[in-house]
Amino acid sequence: MAGARIDALSGDDPVTLGPYRLLGRLASGGMGRIYLARAGGRGLVAVKTLLAEGRVSDTDRRRFAREVAVAQRVDSAFTARVRDADPDAERPWMAIDYIAAPPLSELVRSCGVLPASAVRWIAAGTAQALVTLHGVGIVHRDVKPQNVLLPLDGPRVIDFGISHASDLTLTGLTLGTIAFTSPEQARGEESTAASDVYSLGATLFLLATGRAPYGSDGDTLRLLARVQRGELDLTGLPKELVATIRPCLAAQPRHRPTPAELLARFREQQAGLPTTTSGTRWLPPRWTALIDAYADQGLEWAGDRAPGPSHAPTVTQRTRVAPKPPPTLIYSPQRQARADRDRTRREMAALAQLAERQRAEREQAEREEADRVARVRAEQEERDRAEAARQAERERQEAARREAARQEAARREAARVEAERVARVRAAQERADRERAEQERAARQRAEQERAARQRADRDRAERAARARTTSPTPGPPGPGPRPARTGSSSGASALGWLLALVAVAGLLTWQPWEKTGGSGGSTSGSSASGSVTSGSGLDTHTDDSTGADTDSGSGATDSDTSGSDTGPDTDDTVTDDPTPTPTPTPTPTPTPTMDATDRAFAVVHAGDCLDVYNDGHDNMSASSPIRVNCGASNAYMHVNRVSTLTGASGSCDTGAGFTWWSRSGDDGITRTLCLDRVYKAGQCFPAKVNGETNADLTVVWKCNASKVPKAGQSILRITGFYRAPKKGQNWTCPAGPGERFWYWQVNQGRSIICASAA
Repeated sequence: MAGARIDALSGDDPVTLGPYRLLGRLASGGMGRIYLARAGGRGLVAVKTLLAEGRVSDTDRRRFAREVAVAQRVDSAFTARVRDADPDAERPWMAIDYIAAPPLSELVRSCGVLPASAVRWIAAGTAQALVTLHGVGIVHRDVKPQNVLLPLDGPRVIDFGISHASDLTLTGLTLGTIAFTSPEQARGEESTAASDVYSLGATLFLLATGRAPYGSDGDTLRLLARVQRGELDLTGLPKELVATIRPCLAAQPRHRPTPAELLARFREQQAGLPTTTSGTRWLPPRWTALIDAYADQGLEWAGDRAPGPSHAPTVTQRTRVAPKPPPTLIYSPQRQARADRDRTRREMAALAQLAERQRAEREQAEREEADRVARVRAEQEERDRAEAARQAERERQEAARREAARQEAARREAARVEAERVARVRAAQERADRERAEQERAARQRAEQERAARQRADRDRAERAARARTTSPTPGPPGPGPRPARTGSSSGASALGWLLALVAVAGLLTWQPWEKTGGSGGSTSGSSASGSVTSGSGLDTHTDDSTGADTDSGSGATDSDTSGSDTGPDTDDTVTDDPTPTPTPTPTPTPTPTMDATDRAFAVVHAGDCLDVYNDGHDNMSASSPIRVNCGASNAYMHVNRVSTLTGASGSCDTGAGFTWWSRSGDDGITRTLCLDRVYKAGQCFPAKVNGETNADLTVVWKCNASKVPKAGQSILRITGFYRAPKKGQNWTCPAGPGERFWYWQVNQGRSIICASAA
């Protein structure tokens, strides 16, 4: 019957290892051998030991000890358990459970390929074993058909001791191993769990097609080069297995699935079907027949029947004609073993040389690539520095232009203010000159009136004296007797009248009622109403002077009446000779205009300031007056690039996306214009029309979580980034995730770009 091939022990094989009696040789490699052994009633075990001539080297012993330690960490039904080990023995050994099942390599070679359902079943069982190994931190590093045994209850992964051999290099690879090695392992790079997944994919490809996933011409070095470059040949892979096997063979480790994902995919595909772990449901009859033969053979050996060629003929033994016995040679097995070891060493040396040459070429290529990248980076940095210098120069020139414009505007504003001040001073001087001339004219009029009053008083006194002399009695002869009483009485009355007249004139000159009356209508200039001609006040006293003249005339008439004289005609003549001049109205001073709080808020804004204001979406500013904030603050929405007080200055402000202007006609008669541009920061939102032709007013700021928009058809967008505009002809796009939609605008006269996505 078919079964495992076992060779008889030769002269250089031990009879026992530890407590185990060796029954035969199961396998032999360049570094060790595996024996079938039995230990009393404990059943069959596979004992692995190092193959060495003479004393075992310390390096090999340490490697074997690491292999034992790693194997003892795994206790799973999907792997072979370690029963016992002694890495410190003269010939180190390790005993593991003997699994009476054929490897996948022999099943494919003897029984052909598998259907897709059976491949998925084996993939699930092997993935479960890798999940167990990776769960305890073990990377197998040598998953291949020879290391996966297949009993009917599911695959078993064996020989994972090399997983932690840190000194393993390409020298450990053989022709049978290279075809199932990941590209990174073939290049001598670090192996990871993803490397085991790649090897699993190559093993599954063999089960489905009967060959490795590479073209093969028997040349080991060429095959190694194909594996390193990932040059796959997937011809013949059934399309129903592409979704399972092709992702495992991805060139980049990060693109391969994990064993847990493979296991979950298998379980998902088998949902609704009867659940069973037996291979009789999945495997074809030829496969199950060979598996049963291995199982029966294992039961026979476990029943204490010694294995031998007569009891366990292999497929090769049953189908080939027995050759003629070779001539008896002395120690021929030992020489053959030495030849095998020499051939293995030569192959390993050749592979080591190839690996070293490839490593040197790779290092040289890496150095050249690093030099090229460094050179390109240096050139790019130089270009960036030059561009930054040019940009800084442009910004400096723009700042100088703005500063010159600001200084010119300030100079013009200062000139205008100075002109207005000079005009006001000139107007005030002219008013003062007019007031001074008016005061001088009024003083002359008062002096003339006083002189006229004195002349009238002198004439009155002269007339009264003349009348008094005319009415005096003619002197008679002297004689005794009293004087007539009438004469004495008239003389006393005349003297009293003169005295009263003088007192009245003196009182009028002292009192000056025309000055006091004129003071009540005083000047709006705010000067004192003292009435003094030399005080320099701008009082209008024409009407008061006329009144004062009438008072003087009235006083004189009263005095004349008191004296009993008839002076009516003389008074009329006096008034006619000295008519009162027509008064000239005092001009009203022009009031000085004043600024309110809004005017003052506009007046303190300068170019370069930032404001907490923005377009509210309804063509209005969000505040009635400018609110200055720090340009780095989160509420700095607008930047002032120019300030002007010229009429029509809004026409000189920059236009385009994100530019606007704000004017204020102040109560002081000055129109102030602020030229503004939007300050863009990531996270800010604004409304925009994105269906059809995309457009937006970028001076509008809107709440990101608002439930309404200013106009129909608009959506709320959020600024995701603010970038320098790429060079002309340079391909550039806004950073975005897969499938994410975005919009962008050129701003700052095309010098910058903002990117936005739906809020």
